[in-house]
Amino acid sequence: MTKKKMLFIYNPRAGKGTVRTMLSYILEEFGRHDMEITVHPTIRSRDAAETMRSEGSRYDLVVCSGGDGTLDEVVDGMMRGGFKVPVGYIPAGSTNDFAGSLGIPREMADAAASIAGGKVFSCDVGRLNDEYFIYVAAFGAFTEVSYSTSQDSKNALGHLAYVLEGMKSLPAIKNWKLRYESRECSGEGKFLYGMITNSNSVGGFKGITGKNVTLNDGLFEVTLIEDPENILDWPAIVNALLNHVDDPHVITFKTSHVEFYSDEEIPWTTDGEFGGSYKTTVLENLTKALPIILGRQPDELEEDPHMQSLFFTDK
Repeated sequence: MTKKKMLFIYNPRAGKGTVRTMLSYILEEFGRHDMEITVHPTIRSRDAAETMRSEGSRYDLVVCSGGDGTLDEVVDGMMRGGFKVPVGYIPAGSTNDFAGSLGIPREMADAAASIAGGKVFSCDVGRLNDEYFIYVAAFGAFTEVSYSTSQDSKNALGHLAYVLEGMKSLPAIKNWKLRYESRECSGEGKFLYGMITNSNSVGGFKGITGKNVTLNDGLFEVTLIEDPENILDWPAIVNALLNHVDDPHVITFKTSHVEFYSDEEIPWTTDGEFGGSYKTTVLENLTKALPIILGRQPDELEEDPHMQSLFFTDK
């Protein structure tokens, strides 16, 4: 049987740098399957994306380890490179929302083992104008916190780092006057926050994206929060978000394509990183564009009829 070639891309600073201590265990796990492994530690921003775009098509599979931002870069590199290759993900970041949605084990050794014995499923990918994202694009209150918080703070304080940075930004909260249009729902108003998601959790909050979330159905879950005139409306807004009950200030719907228009540029985040500022923003769901390796199929994923075992199958 021909040896399969694997590219392993990892962020040595993600989380608390645990990938450094687990590196030998991870490589040994894949070595048991007689893989020919190339290891690439990232050394600068966009390194994972550039490496994936230029080198990824030469391999039978690519495995990355880091936070959701590392996976985002790997997927971005693949999409821009115009090829498809199975991707495995070993989470090592501060929140790992996407990994949790897919049922990927939190322990790195277990995640590696699940990839080694896993199968390939196809999940949706998002596109915001010319940028790709895997699970969330957002604007408004606190969205700058994820990319303005230093990696050292994230490593030392974990979720507390986001809370502290969020408190700093309270005086700067503003609303954005915009119009949104989709086949399913359209409107306009002043909004404090908006998120377009393909995940069961965002920022570590499970269930906040809505009910009946499916990661490969070709649909985003959209949540928009209008600016209330009375601060006393906030408890009801929070209750609506957490418990999925109706509130006039919270707009939710599912769509494969949505557009936002504003007279001023709105800054966006994509998967926790700065995604650019735009007056016109077009978001599109690219159905089943990501072949990702999973050890087990989460209940909410529609089974891919073309799924196949990754190992012991010739290319």
